Amino acid sequence: MPDISADKQMAAAYPPEALYESWSDHADELDMPISQFIIEMVEAGRKQIDLEEYAADSIRELRDQRDDLRNEVRRQRARVEELERQLDRTARTDIVAFIEENPGATTPEIVQHAADTVPGRTIGLLDALDGRSLRERDGQYYVLDEPESSDSESDTDDSDANAEDDPKASTRTDTTELTDQEATK
Repeated sequence: MPDISADKQMAAAYPPEALYESWSDHADELDMPISQFIIEMVEAGRKQIDLEEYAADSIRELRDQRDDLRNEVRRQRARVEELERQLDRTARTDIVAFIEENPGATTPEIVQHAADTVPGRTIGLLDALDGRSLRERDGQYYVLDEPESSDSESDTDDSDANAEDDPKASTRTDTTELTDQEATK
């Protein structure tokens, strides 16, 4: 007979007879009274519901983390692709292309080719960095973290307006100047 004391409350359930018999057989296997078996099973079921709610929250959090990580992977892949594109524009690629075009080229020829193409590569790299890491103002470059002075703001606006008319004009001028400087050395 179950322990009946003052701190217990009567609860009634009317399960189908087959279900009650199943519970009773299981309680006998566990060597416990049917009332204790019902209490234990109800509590176990409640804990399972709590675990399922917790698991659902955990699954949601994990999915959010997975989505965040997927987005980060996409950003990183795009960054890697951009860096690979920049690498294709380096001197190494230029030298390999030169040797492919001129099989058997000598070291002095390769050095001369590298020296001849430095201005173009430099301008390409400066253009790629402009707005990201560098800022060009009045033909001079500054790191973006530096505060910009407002003295030459109007000069920059004028040069930007001219560049809009012919975006390659400043590049051609700079290349010509650099080539002229290289030739005089």
